[in-house]
Amino acid sequence: MRKFFITYLLVIGYLCQSVAQEDNIVGQSRFLQKVNPSAFGMNNMNKTGVLYNSVGLVGNVSIESQYFFGAISFDIDNFSLGLDVYSLTMDNSGYVSTIPSLSYIYKIQIDNDVYFLPSITLGLGNRKIDTSKLIFEDQLSLVSGYLQTESRDPLSQLISNANYLDLGASFIIHSSNYMFGGGIKHLNQPNTSFVENPDVSLPIRYLVQGGYEFDVNPYDRTVLPRYSTVYAFISASKSGSNLSFYLSQEAQLGQFSIGLNQQFQKTQDFGFTNIGLSVALAYENFEFGALYNFPFQPIRKNPLEFNVYSPSTIEVFLTFDFSPYLRNKRGDYRRLSIDNYY
Repeated sequence: MRKFFITYLLVIGYLCQSVAQEDNIVGQSRFLQKVNPSAFGMNNMNKTGVLYNSVGLVGNVSIESQYFFGAISFDIDNFSLGLDVYSLTMDNSGYVSTIPSLSYIYKIQIDNDVYFLPSITLGLGNRKIDTSKLIFEDQLSLVSGYLQTESRDPLSQLISNANYLDLGASFIIHSSNYMFGGGIKHLNQPNTSFVENPDVSLPIRYLVQGGYEFDVNPYDRTVLPRYSTVYAFISASKSGSNLSFYLSQEAQLGQFSIGLNQQFQKTQDFGFTNIGLSVALAYENFEFGALYNFPFQPIRKNPLEFNVYSPSTIEVFLTFDFSPYLRNKRGDYRRLSIDNYY
């Protein structure tokens, strides 16, 4: 029983790493700082925002995430600070993971229109499991068929909170038209095990991102808003044997935005794809958006193959930009900009 219980905890830990560790946030192009903290310093950003995400799994099981971020720029000293807090909850197992992170981003001007933003990130993670939602052997009564509410199994005392230090580094090179970035997470490979002996270390994660934005109404045609752009974005990451790819194509039509996104993930012997739709509306300093990823289940060529299910995802967010020169943009909501650097 002891061996089985420890194995169960290891399985939960593996699932949280491979499925629900960091990739729950779908709108990576808008919340780039989640995968690359150097984005906190892009265009001397002064911004804050919140996001809610819900992933619906099979059997009415869901994973809920909350995300908060804030960024402030110190223009004279050429650096920015970014703070974000990511919290994830799995109600069926009582699993809760919270990690606040602080990032330092330095600005280096390479050319008139090109900037280099290296950064370092320090995170303090906490993971815990609510043992009241777990069922132990002494709670099962084979005679009466009832389930006792409390357990005296000494194995329940093995569970403790997992606290760990998480280090990362990243960079972004960008202009007013393109961006390229990369990063490394879990540099110190922190141990996130709930029990004392097993070592459940987070593997080092490597990430790259790229984006290009172009004007689709350069001559101010009346058929489109004056500021109309299309932003194409791609992100890829590798963590152990796990591969993840994310693509998005978003049209910014003045204050209104609509986009598509596609996801592909490969974990050992299988992969799955998500296809989603996003919309957003900006009003002065505020921006509100929503995203829905449709569930996708590939057709099995062999009935004996493992059935992979890609879940549906609902995401909503609200951001507030308090940059002092935002009003001078007059409806220009481009993603890639260098106006605030001057």
